Amino acid sequence: MKYLKKFEQHSDYEAFSGGVEYVTPNVSVCVNENEVHYNPYYDPILKFTAKEANSTIQLNRVGSATTLSNAVLQYSTNNGGTWSDYTYTEQQTTNSSGEMVTVGYSGQTITLENIGDSVKFKGTNTRLGVNNLNYHQFVMTGKIKASGDITSLRNKVGGNVSMVNYGCYKLFYNCTSLTKAPSLPSKILGVYCYNSMFQGCTSLTTAPELHATTLATNCYNSMFQGCTSLTKAPELPATKLSSASNCYYSMFQGCTSLTTAPALPATTLGPSCYQYMFKGCTSLTTAPELHATTLATNCYNSMFQGCTSLTTAPELPATTLESSCYQYMFKGCTSLTTAPELHATTLKFSCYGYMFQGCTSLTTAPELPATTLESGCYSNIFEGCTSLTTAPALPATNLIRNCYAGMFMECTSLTTAPELPAINLPIYCYQSMFQGCTSLTTAPELPATNLSGASYCYYLMFKNCTSLTSAPELPATTLESGCYQQMFQGCTSLTTAPELPATNLIKNCYKEMLSGCTNLSRITAMFTTTPSTTYTSNWVNGVASSGTFVKNAEATWNVTGVHGIPNGWTVETVNTGGK
Repeated sequence: MKYLKKFEQHSDYEAFSGGVEYVTPNVSVCVNENEVHYNPYYDPILKFTAKEANSTIQLNRVGSATTLSNAVLQYSTNNGGTWSDYTYTEQQTTNSSGEMVTVGYSGQTITLENIGDSVKFKGTNTRLGVNNLNYHQFVMTGKIKASGDITSLRNKVGGNVSMVNYGCYKLFYNCTSLTKAPSLPSKILGVYCYNSMFQGCTSLTTAPELHATTLATNCYNSMFQGCTSLTKAPELPATKLSSASNCYYSMFQGCTSLTTAPALPATTLGPSCYQYMFKGCTSLTTAPELHATTLATNCYNSMFQGCTSLTTAPELPATTLESSCYQYMFKGCTSLTTAPELHATTLKFSCYGYMFQGCTSLTTAPELPATTLESGCYSNIFEGCTSLTTAPALPATNLIRNCYAGMFMECTSLTTAPELPAINLPIYCYQSMFQGCTSLTTAPELPATNLSGASYCYYLMFKNCTSLTSAPELPATTLESGCYQQMFQGCTSLTTAPELPATNLIKNCYKEMLSGCTNLSRITAMFTTTPSTTYTSNWVNGVASSGTFVKNAEATWNVTGVHGIPNGWTVETVNTGGK
């Protein structure tokens, strides 16, 4: 008698033991009913049992014989009565030089003719995997359930508390016949030890228990990715992930039947620890609490991306961020109606980039109190949030490149834009910020007067804002390359262009700026530089067939057409500084 477990009620015991072939502990006690239950003996040897007649199983070696030569395996088809050495056949192919080279070793195929037939495996192996090019992999047909302990492949008896680097790497990869996983008792993990272990096991409905509290780099990476029948995730008790980068990376990605996520008690995170963890879990309705207040690079990147049934986001208490920490976190969560509060006032590179992209049910954006920005910090954060009607305030006055790029792109219900008080602009800061906001009628003021060093700062900013009737003033007299390129392209309700006081043009500064503005009938432009494809390529292509072009009296150029003054328009001249 090695183990004793105590329950308060008999029903609790039944829930624990029901449907389990072998139960640990050996003895269970129900306190209230004064019951003692002696549970069946736990057989630690790895066993595969047919759930369908004529199921087959083999264990192949992928990679080099030298690297995997220490792997010694035995099997038994009579429940351990007799054991035989498991054999392999070399697999070769022709390389580009016409030489025969070994690409792996095919294990002998064992056929389980009848339902209930089984085969056991054990071995003495330092490791079954060495790296991502050299490992062992089961191949199955039919329907097969596993039982026993996976570590019996290493020490013949199981119960091994440690799992070496790459120990079970891709061991059951794409085993669509596997209906039940073996036990994974190891509490000490090596890097990549369970990486992709059950990836693509589409018949697996329940995950094995995972006991480790100290994790390693990539230990659970993609472990259950694509397990489309998995309905319940295992508990994940680890609390410190700082030394375990990528530990849960893509762990449940594509598990489309998973409805509830496991608790995630960790308060110390590592780089990419939860990245892609639940991506594409389309049945997930509830997210776990996230307790960390200090984050790591990419820690939550794409964590819930594509979770189309998720209606509520977890609280995000962190005030100290890291690069790309929330990037793509809720992208494509089309049922999410409310965003979590975002408390940080100092941001990092791309920290919120694409965070709520495509959240088509989101009606209210969170407050964004940060005044210290970083490159790409808000880029595309609300892109495609088609139910969002009001934008949050943006108090920052010191901008960084790409900080607001694509921020409200394709927010087709947005009617009001936030104030944009900054006067010193960096490159690409407002690129595509309101592109495709078809309900936006009024643009915010843009007070910057000197765009030197701000290449493409307003690039595509209001493109296809088809309801925009009034453009903001553009007081800048010093331009930069691409600064206004395609800024109002496709704004079909715009009748009057903003006055353009700059006299000297820069490469691509007005390129396609007003193209497609089909109702535009008045332009005032003070440039004396001769317009051409270098500066004004197609800038008035598709405007109204008649209108008024106000030109600087000092300008000596006389260019008409899509690169200059629209054909058919009346020309007026004014002296610089007055009409």
